[in-house]
Order: sequence, then structure tokens, then C-alpha cells
Amino acid sequence: MGDPRRVTADFKFNGKWLGKSLDDYLQSATYTDVASGMSDQLDIVLQNIEMDWLGKKYPKKGDRVDGKIIFANWDSILDKKVDCGAFVLDDVGFSGGPLTAEFGCVAAPINSSFNTRERTKTYKDVTIEEIAQEIADKYDLELRCSGADIRIKTIEQSQKTDSAFLYDLCDTYGLSMKVYKKAIVIYDQTVMEEKKTAAKLTRESFVDDRWEYKDALVGVYTGARISYKPGDGSDEISVYVGEKDEEAKDARVLHVNEVADSISDAYFKAAAAVNKSNQEATTLSGDIWPDPKICAGVTVKVSGLGKADGKYFVDKCVTEVGGSRSRQTVEMHKCQERLPRGPEPEEE
Repeated sequence: MGDPRRVTADFKFNGKWLGKSLDDYLQSATYTDVASGMSDQLDIVLQNIEMDWLGKKYPKKGDRVDGKIIFANWDSILDKKVDCGAFVLDDVGFSGGPLTAEFGCVAAPINSSFNTRERTKTYKDVTIEEIAQEIADKYDLELRCSGADIRIKTIEQSQKTDSAFLYDLCDTYGLSMKVYKKAIVIYDQTVMEEKKTAAKLTRESFVDDRWEYKDALVGVYTGARISYKPGDGSDEISVYVGEKDEEAKDARVLHVNEVADSISDAYFKAAAAVNKSNQEATTLSGDIWPDPKICAGVTVKVSGLGKADGKYFVDKCVTEVGGSRSRQTVEMHKCQERLPRGPEPEEE
């Protein structure tokens, strides 16, 4: 028999990987990987018996920390390394009894106001991609973008950080966003959900049978009604967006409480609101045996759970490593029929 499977971690502080020296310090490392809506997080707990981390090894807030999770002796692959990306050391804490050092790191531009400084600015006749590019350039970030060629007549960033503004903007128009490896990544989740599944989960995949499935009717919609203004001084026009007739017996209509500036704008906002609400209705979460193929943003096939079986999108994956133990916790939603983000509806 070969060597047993194990999951380890490595970190780079101040430009240097800790490597095997980490074995003397690591108590736990938790990597929180999200598909969209917030920054990835890396939390590290180290033993500090020799007080090294309060001395010569002391890192400063704002320092860059790189991380990777190593799946050793995994199937036919000797080592499978998952790149967690680059982080900013955001929180430093020490305690005694026993002596430990705790470091909280967040995925964000190094030494910038991306997450901290509130700004007010008005954008006019611009696409989401153009807004994202301007913000990316400001922080020396790469922009990896798809599906964001939506043109907006006018939008105001009112007392919001660039991070919060861009997250909210993408959410309003049905796009997903995250910061990863010095890049702003914007993508259409519908495209990701249509991709081939990355892994399979069965009931036996869940540690000690720890899983939770929720399936709610409340919050499930077949379409939405929203208003738009065709021009300055014009009266609002109400339109319906949906794949089922609004008057059908089993139709469930979401009323979107905001006004769009065109019929195209209305369509994107209405479809985004319906898709977001529907994906939150059927969820599956639990602790699974670690699998390097499972991460936020991929789809998995679930079987052996009866009515809960199906294809799921991984919204969040938390990998915890520490000593001889390791585990992953996943939060997923069931892939459903989604309202398409195009083409535009016809004028009423």
C-alpha cells in the first residue's frame, strides 16, 4: 500500500514560503473560497511557544500572504496543489495559555482603499465592463470579465467603497464577481452552471452523515414585473419578464421594486432578481471528505439522497487543515431553469 492521503498547507509570509518549518507551528488553517459576493478568506492559527511570532517572525498588518492547500498522495496524483491566491494580512492576534498566534487574511489588493474608502461618483453611458476596468486599473488589478457588456445610461456610486459598489452592481445585473490572484473576475453564473460536473457526491461523501437539504416554495418565481422609463420626463412603463404566462394558474410573479432606464435594463434587472431568489430556494450543505476537485464555482452531481439528487453549484467551500485532521464544508444550490439574461423582450 502507498502512503495515506493527507491534506496540508503552506504559506508565504514576506515573500518566503514556510515549507516544512510550518510543521512546527501550524495548529489550523481555514481557507474560505466563495463563488461570488465577498472576498475569499484565509485564517491561520499557529502555536507560539517560543514567542517567535511576537518577535523576529512578526508579520505586519497589510503584508501580503500567499496560500496553498496540498492534497498529498491523492489517487494517481502524487500531490494536488490548490492555489488559494494572494491575501492581505488584515487581522493579527496573540494569546497565552497556550501561546498562539492568529492571522486573518482577506483576498484584496495589497495596501489599497479597495475595501475601505467610501467614494461618490456618477457613471454615464457606460458598460459594466468599462466600470470594472476603471476600478481594476486604479488598483493595478487584472480584469477577467465575461458577459458584462451591459450598457447603463447612468448609475451613481454613493458613499460606497469600490469593492461594495462593484459587487452590488454585478449582483443587480445577474453577474458574479470575486477578487482572486490579483484580478477582478466577473462571470455569468448561468454559463458556469451549464458546464460539466467536476465531481460526484454521494451520501457516503458526507462525514458522519452530516448534511442538510432545504427545499422551499417561498421565493420561487416564474417571472417578474418591473417598470422602466423610456426617456427623461416620460411616464413609467411596466413590463413582465418570464418564461410562463403571467396569468397562468401556477405563475408566481416577483415584483421588482426599482425602476430601470430602458427595456433592456429592465430585462437584465428582472431576470437577475428572479434567478437569485430561485437559486436560494433549494440548497444542500454539509461536511464532506476533502476533495481537491471541489471548490467554489464548480458544479457537482449528487446521488443517493433521494429527491435531493441532482446537479448543484458550489457557492462556498471551506477547507480546514490542522494537525492530522482535515475537512471541507460545502454550501451549494440546486441548478434550476434560469431566466436568460438575453435576448431583450419586445417593446410593449
